[in-house]
Amino acid sequence: MNDGDMRLADGGATNQGHVEIFYRGQWGTVCDNLWDLTDASVVCRALGFENATQALGRAAFRQGSGPIMLDKVQCMGTEASLADCKSLGWLKSNCRHERDAGVVCTNETRSTHSLDLSRELSEALGQIFDSQQGCDLSISVSVQGEDALGFCGHTVILTANLEAQALWKEPGSNVTMSVDAECVPMVRDFLRYFYS
Repeated sequence: MNDGDMRLADGGATNQGHVEIFYRGQWGTVCDNLWDLTDASVVCRALGFENATQALGRAAFRQGSGPIMLDKVQCMGTEASLADCKSLGWLKSNCRHERDAGVVCTNETRSTHSLDLSRELSEALGQIFDSQQGCDLSISVSVQGEDALGFCGHTVILTANLEAQALWKEPGSNVTMSVDAECVPMVRDFLRYFYS
């Protein structure tokens, strides 16, 4: 075994279970803080599946054992292991096993977008945004408590756009941004172009 190797346990099937990751001679679990489909898909692809259909928390597949290896994992989606993703670091967590992260993997293909980084990153991100397909992030723009606009944004857009991230209250797959009424017509352009 190598540090960063992963497996699924207690799922009752090979394509699901709580996530276990290997580090320094032992297996441990991952906390569900910030856990989302992008993170889950890194696990599934590493285990030979196409992607993830569910990213589950709160020990949906029973509680694991051993240490909590990783917490607040935030993947871009291209990593080979959760060990390569941003996190608090190995064995740094206040989580308990009732917060163990789980996944459901699938071999069904879906529309995916890859970033071509041979040119400017902003152009690649722009293509993802404009396509509005394979959405992993739903953005609702709120003006004084009323939803004025809703559209697909993609997690990678907000990750690359620090100004937009400031409006992102709680990381997840549904984001509500509160803006002034006069700003509503400019929100799409703000998200689409500001990271260039």
